[in-house]
Amino acid sequence: MRNALLLATFVLAGGALPLQSMARSPTGQVVYPAKGQSAKQADQDRYECHDWAREQSGFDPTQAPPPAASTPSGSAQPGGAMVRGAAGGAAVAELADRDAGKGAATGLLGSALRQRAQQQQTLSAEQQRVAQQQAARLQQRSTYDRGFGACMEARGYVVK
Repeated sequence: MRNALLLATFVLAGGALPLQSMARSPTGQVVYPAKGQSAKQADQDRYECHDWAREQSGFDPTQAPPPAASTPSGSAQPGGAMVRGAAGGAAVAELADRDAGKGAATGLLGSALRQRAQQQQTLSAEQQRVAQQQAARLQQRSTYDRGFGACMEARGYVVK
């Protein structure tokens, strides 16, 4: 009870004013005016440091990341490759005096497996491309955060 009374007295006496001047940066860093800068000065410094860090890093935390481009999967309809595979299998079976139906099925299966392997390869390449883009964006954000923090610290703020 005594602690609550002390806290209420502290807040009413104006002890919470420094907490009001504490603010967050666009990336969530906490910025505290260690040299008693006014709220107006802190806003101006935050804006100028944001602008400088954005120019240095090429990253703007106020902008949404670009949408990932998707590539068509090609699995909606069987393509001509599957038909050609079935026809080729039937032709080979016919030449070898085998059952043309089984040859067509074998050719169709081979084409389907090839198509599936190509789709997986395309998907893997797309996933790798997206991962590289995300890594580059994280690197830019890290550079932005360091730049923003350095700028604010140089102006007399504590940044965490």
